[in-house]
Amino acid sequence: MPSDADLHAQLKQLQQQHQALQADYRDLQLEKQKQETSATLWLEQRTRELQAEAREQKKAETLQRVFYRIAERAAADLSFYDFLQSVHGLLGELLYAKNCYVCLYDAPKQRKDFPYYVDERDGNALQRSNVPYRRGLTEFVLSTGKPQIIDAARLKELETGGQVTEGSGDMTFSSWLGVPMHIRGVIGGVLAVQGYEPGVQYGPADADILSFVANHVSSAIERYQALDELRKSEERYRTVIENVGVGVVVVQDGRMVFVNPSLERIVGHPREYLLSQHYTATVHPDDLPAMQERHERRLRGDEVESMYSFRVVTQAGDVRSLELSAVQIEWGKREATLIFVVDATARLQAELTQRQTLQRQTELNDMKSRFISVASHEFRTPLAFILSSAELLKHYGDRLPEPEKAEVIGTIETGVQRMTQMLDRVLLLGKVEAQMLEFKPAQINLKTLCQNLVEDARIQHSEAMCELTLEFEARPAVGVFDEKLLRHIFGNLLSNAIKYSPQGGTVLFRVFSLDARVGFEVADQGIGIPAEELPHLFEWFHRASNVGEIQGTGLGLAIVKNSVDLHGGSIEVASQVGHGTRFIVKI
Repeated sequence: MPSDADLHAQLKQLQQQHQALQADYRDLQLEKQKQETSATLWLEQRTRELQAEAREQKKAETLQRVFYRIAERAAADLSFYDFLQSVHGLLGELLYAKNCYVCLYDAPKQRKDFPYYVDERDGNALQRSNVPYRRGLTEFVLSTGKPQIIDAARLKELETGGQVTEGSGDMTFSSWLGVPMHIRGVIGGVLAVQGYEPGVQYGPADADILSFVANHVSSAIERYQALDELRKSEERYRTVIENVGVGVVVVQDGRMVFVNPSLERIVGHPREYLLSQHYTATVHPDDLPAMQERHERRLRGDEVESMYSFRVVTQAGDVRSLELSAVQIEWGKREATLIFVVDATARLQAELTQRQTLQRQTELNDMKSRFISVASHEFRTPLAFILSSAELLKHYGDRLPEPEKAEVIGTIETGVQRMTQMLDRVLLLGKVEAQMLEFKPAQINLKTLCQNLVEDARIQHSEAMCELTLEFEARPAVGVFDEKLLRHIFGNLLSNAIKYSPQGGTVLFRVFSLDARVGFEVADQGIGIPAEELPHLFEWFHRASNVGEIQGTGLGLAIVKNSVDLHGGSIEVASQVGHGTRFIVKI
């Protein structure tokens, strides 16, 4: 058995081991406490980090949402003021922005405009547009080109330094923040917020946020300014288009989609009608195929003449001549045709009148030449007879038997009468050309006049081989006519019928009733008139090519036509070479 000493030694050893274990336990406890404290600190630090990250993420999400909504508002069809008002509301989600304004700066003019200004104390008392450039807080931001945070202390420093001496509005704010806006590459404005409450204090983070918002607002302002310039440009062009004297029309899908007031005036139809009809609705039917063919060629891309003429029919039924030029354009993102229209009616009429005048002058010159030729022949022949007869009487008058002397004197009288008739016709020609031929209708006995005309023709052409017949069938036998003009008409027609019937035959003069008018027919069986010369029959000095040696001046039928016209009547002719001619006069 162990001794007491051994037991005592073992006990002491166990006590020492127990003390060592206790020390180890205490060390373990301390280590445990240290680890627990470290874990708690780490957990607290991590919690704070996570909270900060959450706040930053929430802040980033808020920024992203606000910027997206600002961009969305900028793309919406809002007025400029409504857009800025919506930005003000969104800005309040990012920082204190109860009071906010936007300033636009015109550097060349040294002027400011405030399209948006909300302040709880200033109200609407301050000038908002065309404000002169001064030494205020807005100008301080513009001059430095940097965000500026101003409190009461810094404001006093700026005022003392002379940098801000003309501040406007209530300057008792607790904090003011303004950032520059870059518009089209230059500093063109300021976005500012301010607070009057003591607790409002802006910092660098707020300045960064407001600068980001200012960038978005600047982009939107550029867009609004571009749209405003485009609108003003469109208004200027519209003013020009609507007031220019040229008609302007846009044709798309076969219809007019735009017309200016001048086109309404030119084509003589209201705008509502033009826009509701096919683009060719007013075109003259005769010009319609050509216009459609040109339009289709233009749409196909074929080469088409740049300008051409066509006619339209107005609402009142008038026909106008227009000139058109067209080009292909894009209208509403689709292909269309832009057309410019000019009213050429007056010009074309003037050109036509000029051509007619020139043609008339040519005809008058030709008439003068023919008149000289005819007159020289018509006067030379009777003058030669008169001269030879006078010489015969002068040298042999005392030796001529009375019958021969009377015959010579008769030749002189016939020549004088022929020249007198020629002069009468020339004088009558002058009256007709000067529109001085008088029309004096009166009640006459038409049958008696016709009988006298037939008798005069028989006497005048006593040697003719024709049989002249009068058939008077008109009822009643009296009427209202100009006797002198009727003698011109039927004296000439009867004389020509006899003269151009050298082989004889019957010359018929028939008078008959025709509704409310009287018809006169003069028909012969003479040489006739070539068909190609009938259109020129009533022209001055015109004579048919087959008259041969038959004498004439070419004045008679022109006088006949004018005399019929003065009566308001009509004259028709039918003829066949070798078979005679028939004239029908209706009065």
